[in-house]
Formats: sequence, structure tokens, C-alpha cells
Amino acid sequence: MMSNNSHVLEIIQGVIARFCKADNTNVAITLINKLQCNYICLQVSPEQMIIQCEAFILPSLKAAKSHFVLTVEANLQGINLNYWVDSNPEMHTIDIHGLLATREPISSVDTNNELISAANSKDDLEQSIHYLVNLSAQNYGLKLADSNHTNALKIEDARHLSAEQLAIDFLNNGASQSIKICAFDALSELQSHHAISQPVLAWPFFDTDLVNAVNNLNTHSKLSVLVADDSLPSQVATKVMLEMLGCAVTCAENGSSALLIAQQEPFDLLLLDERMPGMFGSDVAQQLIKQNTPNDNTPKVILTGITEEQQIAQLFEKGVTHYLQKPVTKAVLEEFIKPWQAA
Repeated sequence: MMSNNSHVLEIIQGVIARFCKADNTNVAITLINKLQCNYICLQVSPEQMIIQCEAFILPSLKAAKSHFVLTVEANLQGINLNYWVDSNPEMHTIDIHGLLATREPISSVDTNNELISAANSKDDLEQSIHYLVNLSAQNYGLKLADSNHTNALKIEDARHLSAEQLAIDFLNNGASQSIKICAFDALSELQSHHAISQPVLAWPFFDTDLVNAVNNLNTHSKLSVLVADDSLPSQVATKVMLEMLGCAVTCAENGSSALLIAQQEPFDLLLLDERMPGMFGSDVAQQLIKQNTPNDNTPKVILTGITEEQQIAQLFEKGVTHYLQKPVTKAVLEEFIKPWQAA
């Protein structure tokens, strides 16, 4: 059955690779995988997936002059593609529908029901799973209900069950209102034998999703971060990584825009690229301190490729409080923001 599904990333990369080979392009192309998993498929034919990707991606890719940024992420019906071209801030998006399949655990939802249990769980992992299932159900149009509601869906962790045990469970409890969190292999085997008669909605759970869920459960608000970078690929990549780590992110395309935003809105962190046209990141930090803004005492983090100690010292003299070497990885950002998330 899996061989008939479209392997998402392989197809997208293939479409882009064929274009590059045929057109000999010099455009910088950035593909950001927000699926958090390389092995992920849609239950649509590869041919249909290729046609949709080519129609969506190629016209703007051909018109691009400097760079093309494409993100891929999961949604409740399948996947979502977004792209930005050159310095144009306008985002273009398309949804490609089809049951999502991955080697990670997924939840199955009987979409005939209208209610889902909001019952609390004991530990962070269980709470995270409940949070994600509840959120998915709300987005899908299902309603939240108190756990003792007679028509409420129940959340059942069935990841320990084999395909045979799941089949028995479905057979014996086919009319029950429940959400089952199943292992992919077991659910896939059931589907291949047509053992599931009820409609199901599949949703992948990745480590990053659980981190976000725990953050949302354990904190009243997200860490607010302003990211300023004149390079669109770098800006988008930093924004995506921070959002995956549970932050609320605002972006500015240059130093002047960053200064204007930070003069009016308070943030928990400012991440500023140093070498931006017109106004460097360290200049933004200096002006914010001089002008008595809402971000006087906000940590001001410079993202730069500068390594010479004297130049770095000059950044701190202008009001910069922290320094990160570019390019910044998700692991570095995750470790760096922990103290502020904990606070």
C-alpha cells in the first residue's frame, strides 16, 4: 500500500531538481522541512502530487531573481506548501489533501462524532498528547466537552496494541466515541486489509510538537521574539525554528523596520542580524537604549559571522547583550532560549 503513496519530500525535491537541471538557474533555493520527519507520505498518487507541485512552484521559481524559500508542513487534511520569492514578503500557499502517513505515532479520530473529551492527564507526555488531539479536533470542527459529558469522545492510548489487537478493539467498540492514538505500522496494516470501516483522521506527533504542547501547557504565554534579517531565507529559517520551539515571532526585513517595531511593542528577546543595509543590528540595539523604548532592557542578540574579538567587543559596547554565530542551528537556538522560556 505504501508504494502507491506519494513520498512528499522526494517529490518536491525532484520537481525542484529537474527545474534546476533544465534551466541552469543561479537562484538560491531554500527548502524548510517542518514535517520533522524524512519518511512521510500522502495517500495520493505520485503523479497527482507532481502535477500539483509543478503548477504551484514552477511559475514563481522561473520568475525568481535571487532566492526562493519553500516550507513544507503538515495540516489536518495532508500537507501545506508555502513559498516566498526574492524580497517580496507576500507568502503563497497551497494545501494538498490526502491521509498523512509517517513512522511516528498518529491519532485516529472518528469524524462522525462532534465532541471530544477535555479530560486532564497525569504526566507531561499524556497531557501533551491530549493537548495536540484537542487542538487538532478543534481545527477540524469538533467541539470540546467536559469529560463526564455523555456524548464526549474519550482519548485512548493504543500505541501498545498490535494490528490484530486493534482490529479486535475496533470490532468490539466500533460504536464507542473515542480517539485512539495508534502506532503507524498497526494502523497501516489495518487500512491495507480494510479493517477500519469508520472515517479516520490521521495526525503525526513529532518531538517538536510535544515540546510545543508542554510549553503551552506549562506557561501562560509564549516567548515573544523579534527577528530582523535582510536575507529572506535566513529570516524565514530562523522564524520557523523559533516557532517550532514554541515562540511567538515577529519579523523585520531590515534595521529601520526592526527599530520602528521595537519602539512600539515590547518583546522578550530581540534577534538582530548585524550586517543589514542602512542600519546594522548593533545600531538598532544602541538606538533602543538611547530612546527609552519598551525594549530598553530586553536582551539584544546579534546574529553574525563576525569572529574577530575586537569587533565583537565593539558590538557589546553599543548595547548588544548576547552574540550568536551564523548560521544558527535549531539545537543552538533551543539551548540559548531555555533560560527565558523557564523564566
